[in-house]
Amino acid sequence: MRLRAVLAALAAGALWAAPAHASTWCGTPGTVDRLPQGNPGAPVHEIYAVPSDGSDRLESGIGTVMQTDAETIDLWWRGQDPTRTPRFDTLGFACGEQLDISIVRLPYTSAELMPVATRFPKIVAGLGAAGFTSEFTKYLVYYDGPSDDGKVCGQGGGSPEGEGVAVVFVASCQDEPSSVTAVHELLHAMGALPPGAPHACPFDPGHPCDSPLDVLAPTAHGTPLSGLTLDVGHDDYYAHGGTWFDLQDSRWLRHLDQREVHLSVKIIGAGTVASDVPGISCTTSCDSDWDANQTVVLTPTPADGVRFVRWSGACGGRSECLLGFDEPETVTALFAPVTFPLTITVTGRGSVFSTDSRSPCHAHCRFAVFSYLPVALRAVPGKGWRFARWAGGCHGTRPTCSMPMTGAQTTHAVFARRKQRSPR
Repeated sequence: MRLRAVLAALAAGALWAAPAHASTWCGTPGTVDRLPQGNPGAPVHEIYAVPSDGSDRLESGIGTVMQTDAETIDLWWRGQDPTRTPRFDTLGFACGEQLDISIVRLPYTSAELMPVATRFPKIVAGLGAAGFTSEFTKYLVYYDGPSDDGKVCGQGGGSPEGEGVAVVFVASCQDEPSSVTAVHELLHAMGALPPGAPHACPFDPGHPCDSPLDVLAPTAHGTPLSGLTLDVGHDDYYAHGGTWFDLQDSRWLRHLDQREVHLSVKIIGAGTVASDVPGISCTTSCDSDWDANQTVVLTPTPADGVRFVRWSGACGGRSECLLGFDEPETVTALFAPVTFPLTITVTGRGSVFSTDSRSPCHAHCRFAVFSYLPVALRAVPGKGWRFARWAGGCHGTRPTCSMPMTGAQTTHAVFARRKQRSPR
């Protein structure tokens, strides 16, 4: 939580003023976490949240604040570390690439969310109810509702490897740049301050106390983001070289100096391939580029009446596909109907036995056979008859045949009378 003294808190319902030289947000808000376009990986996804009885002001100014803050943070972070920047979730809109902002109307009223002591867990619960619970996503939330304490600028928390939520309280700390609050709380959501940091405040171990100009310091004083440092001295939580967790290694940071690896996913049949890390959700063949050495798990989901048959290419088998992205990869997911029809006809006197049917076929039969699993057929002639040949899907004169069942199949078993010996 970030605390500061302010001259005056923004009154509930007052207009949220965009900063000077704002970057206009011209996207379209979503109600779900849409798939990121470009730069797939563990994202920082931004959410505009309002109480159940609150007014939606996203497109009347706050969206611009969020877009401007993201661009400000990106430039500042690159200045602090030329090799890293937060992986903000973006989409391509008609006006260009913009933040992918979701809007969530929380299941609590303004009065229920006003007490700062209980606000953060209620916001997190409301996000969960709206489906924003991915362990691969850090959520940066701009909460637009009244507060009973204008000195609390935001709150945040999370683990270094799992879920995390950072909240900026729009109605608080109006002389504190919202970009500063956003970075501060995002660091908490990413797992700062890690245990073992030498300069943890004795009274507040979640913040460093070695410099008031550290962006994670416990108190704020209106200093713009450009005047603050990402871990003063690099000895607490970022690029520190110690044995404790280093936020520079966070998966939610994009590596600017790392090569990208191309992934091509080909889909045959009706089904979906999705990655655990946001970036892939394909119902048709698709392509994407990933940071090298990311670990991604692809999961196939068949459509109704269809089953997943197997992977081919970089993966094999019938379960999940694990990729490490050392080199460009191509994977193919094969889906097929659960069964294909197998039609058998018999000429002459004899029977055809199938591993997929309890009853032999004597004349004309049709079976539903499990797809892409070979079916063994065996032709058995009647008394005084012999097996002559197969026609159709099976061929040859051997009495046994294996049908691959890669689609509907028809085969024909031909029996002929045995030649009678001439009487002496």
